[in-house]
Amino acid sequence: MTVVFQCRLGLTHTPTKAIYQTLSRNLLLPRQTLRLASTAAATRVVHNTTVNPPSSTLPAPLVLPVRSPSQSAPSYYILLGKAYLAFYKTGAKAVYTNFKASQATTSRLPPSTSIPDALEKGLLSRAEWQLIRRSRQDIKKVPLFALVFMICGEFTPLVVVFMAGVVPRTCMIPKQVQRMREKLEARRGRSFRDGTLESEDQALRSTLEVDDLKGFQLVHIGRSLGLYPELFDRFFGGFPTAVLRARVRRWKEYLELDDVAIEKNGGVGQMEMEEVRIAAEERGLDVLGENDTQLRGVLKDWLAARKNQSVTKLLLTRPSIWAKTH
Repeated sequence: MTVVFQCRLGLTHTPTKAIYQTLSRNLLLPRQTLRLASTAAATRVVHNTTVNPPSSTLPAPLVLPVRSPSQSAPSYYILLGKAYLAFYKTGAKAVYTNFKASQATTSRLPPSTSIPDALEKGLLSRAEWQLIRRSRQDIKKVPLFALVFMICGEFTPLVVVFMAGVVPRTCMIPKQVQRMREKLEARRGRSFRDGTLESEDQALRSTLEVDDLKGFQLVHIGRSLGLYPELFDRFFGGFPTAVLRARVRRWKEYLELDDVAIEKNGGVGQMEMEEVRIAAEERGLDVLGENDTQLRGVLKDWLAARKNQSVTKLLLTRPSIWAKTH
């Protein structure tokens, strides 16, 4: 495997300068930004291991070389390729590690015990559940990601920036995470501007279930959460309503479980910041430009609003509306 990776990344030969200049321009964030984005897993402070899943479920630190003034371009870009090789190897190992850990966790549950039952009875913590969930998601992506790597070779880091759906979470580079968040928040903002509620009365209702949603409301939730690719809106006139309603229903059920699991296992105050960001994103909340205190606050507001409002209703409104609902 190591030999294949080295060949694919061009470590056994010197790629053209133009290729790696393109790679560098598209992948490297400014040094300060990159350091903050890529070391999230390394700087995590463990507050509560029942609410925070293992750090192996997140991308490893991406440590990139700094080119010295006297260093030649081929030498620098070979080192750059080795850095990405190390990052992807670590990510691939994490997928396997998480898979084995999730198997061990599920194997100790009583036969025929569902995840909701296990969470309710305290047989699973939120951390263990999120480990199982993220491992399953990553395992599904491994075959296609491996195929992309085999085809693209040394261009893989450049290509996967635009192919988030095929990359396991543990193999996502900082530029890719940033790009995903920017695109999703821009899409969410456009959808909110188009309108999400039929009337002021509906805006003030606390209960709004999936079966009550109109087509445009399903579309908004789908866009806000990234439940279907944007290309369906551009080229196919939208996403099939029946399929979208089923996806929204599954996501609503997931958030209902996660809301209870967060509070039961320590609350927002015990969550590490990257987990807070992920939880906020999963609830259709913007995270870019928000500081840690603001993000913790809005997630706490969500959980407080959930005491008398449905998940579906909150997904259709901004936090400023939640306190006005009866």
